[in-house]
Amino acid sequence: MNRIALGLAAAAAGLALSAAAPALANGRYPTAGQILVDPADPEHIVVRATYGVLTTRDGGERWSWICEAAVGYSGFEDPMMVVTADGSMLAGLFDGLSATHDGGCDWQLAEGALARRNIVDLSIDRADPASVLLLGSSVMASDAILTQVWASKDDGRTWTQAGEDFPSTFLGVTLDSAPSDPRRIYVSGRRNGPTFQGIVRRSDDRGATWEELDVPGSDDRNLPYLGAVDPEDPDVVYVRRDGDGADALLVSRDGGATWREVFQAVSLLGLALSPDGTRIAAGSDMDGLWVAPTDTLEFTQVGQLGVRCLTWTARGLYACADELVDGFSAGVSTDGGATFSPLMTLDRLCGPPAACGAEGSTGRTCPDLWPATASFVGAARSCEAGAASGGAAGAGGSAASADGGEAGVGAGGSGASAGGGCSCEASGGGRAGALAGCLVAAGGALLRARRRGRRRARAPGAP
Repeated sequence: MNRIALGLAAAAAGLALSAAAPALANGRYPTAGQILVDPADPEHIVVRATYGVLTTRDGGERWSWICEAAVGYSGFEDPMMVVTADGSMLAGLFDGLSATHDGGCDWQLAEGALARRNIVDLSIDRADPASVLLLGSSVMASDAILTQVWASKDDGRTWTQAGEDFPSTFLGVTLDSAPSDPRRIYVSGRRNGPTFQGIVRRSDDRGATWEELDVPGSDDRNLPYLGAVDPEDPDVVYVRRDGDGADALLVSRDGGATWREVFQAVSLLGLALSPDGTRIAAGSDMDGLWVAPTDTLEFTQVGQLGVRCLTWTARGLYACADELVDGFSAGVSTDGGATFSPLMTLDRLCGPPAACGAEGSTGRTCPDLWPATASFVGAARSCEAGAASGGAAGAGGSAASADGGEAGVGAGGSGASAGGGCSCEASGGGRAGALAGCLVAAGGALLRARRRGRRRARAPGAP
């Protein structure tokens, strides 16, 4: 980041923090990092953001905010989440598994063997979304690593360990099951020294036994993250290798025995496979959005959207983005990523769920935190029944192009205007909040210029 952008960002953060209470989005830049669509109700969508968990029950017209404290985490933690068959939400935390079975009103930490364990990943079975897998990997006092896979068949209410503990020298980072064969489970991670080799562990019997397979070019500085498993062929698996200075996408067509590198980028924050397995999308805020047919894996850039996450369902390709730059925090594309319609914008964010009473963790904790958080992120303080304040287009409204150029969605009045200027008159945070919004918007413009100068994703062998 150049010195001007750093100065703007620091000034914005300082002003925002001085004008609000201590736990405002943890002082972090407000952005989304994961999108989940309820497998039983596509109108129920969950977005994990840097300032809490956002939920909608009407396909994106109105959004509720669940504060991090209600879920059980804080600071710079970004938990992996899933939504199960009955709408339950599960979050894997540094300090255990947090779950809500009542629409987000009350979150409880799992007890017993999962208590105070580092839950690094969660995955649902596509054929039976009530069935959930979790991966826990905790460094113990002896420096040994306790890595385990656990399974639930009742939307995360009860859990049984799948097989025995992994070797104490293995650090796990991701897991996934094959949609066409839930007995096939993949876990990625790395061994301890001296080489810290990155590996994928594969099970064909739902975790009872495992085979260990090396991932080329991966180690503790280039960790392998599972990206997707083909919906029809359990042997086809995609891995994102998170590297120093460049990320790479690898594919195996023999269950992890051999790997081929098919794509490189500055960063791969998002990776998603289409529901029929015929296309794969990848991208980041540095590289834009790229899509390839899976039979050739020849990637083409379809836009310069500042991708921060990707999810692909039968309804379309969902993406997290930077609202100040791209016009929305979460959007959906029905044309393979060429254009996006805003799905979540800050002026549709209405505060804690109205239905949650004080008997649950959300109702007890979040209402007092909401005014300051709304000012910090530039959200509406509240929404009138039946309509989002601020007049933002609905999910089917005006589309944003994938290059992020024209979708001017206001962020509580403090974002960049459609003409590229900065409106400082209507920020919920008063004068300091408005000025912080302007500084962040200006910083966003500089960052956008920087991104466009550095985007250089390429397929292997390309110049």
